Amino acid sequence: MKAKLAAFLATMVVILPAYAAEIRVEGAQMSRDFTCEDGQYVAISGAGHKVVLTGRCGAVSVHGADHTLSFDTAGELVVSGVSNQIEGGTAGGLVVEVAQNKVKVTVKAAETAKIDVSGADQTLELTLAGPTQIEVQGAKNVVEWRAESGVKAPSVSAGGVENRISRR
Repeated sequence: MKAKLAAFLATMVVILPAYAAEIRVEGAQMSRDFTCEDGQYVAISGAGHKVVLTGRCGAVSVHGADHTLSFDTAGELVVSGVSNQIEGGTAGGLVVEVAQNKVKVTVKAAETAKIDVSGADQTLELTLAGPTQIEVQGAKNVVEWRAESGVKAPSVSAGGVENRISRR
């Protein structure tokens, strides 16, 4: 019996680190809090989740509709879907696509942060903490930004219809 228990525990020691490498939330309308450890990948998909991430996350991916997310730090944030509400600390890069997402974050990368916005009716409120490139495509997207002290204005590329990019 002790040998079987020891073998089971040894197997779990090998398996557990594989699960610790990423955080996944799937399905609908779950409310969860997680602590990211050393750049864990986070994937949120489905509809209506309320997720709070603390710690230093790696890439954070939000797909689906009506999610609410707050986070401390993300290596990169990707928001794809409809009517997601994201409020975070700092992201190293940002992609927002599809429609009607609201994102409020500070953006800072080791080099130049890249922000890519497409789709329609996106609303972004950004604080730029380092060099940044912003690209906006699609229709009726609003990107408002402010730069921290000593940070230059971003380089901006825009196309599409009725997009608005402005300093706040």
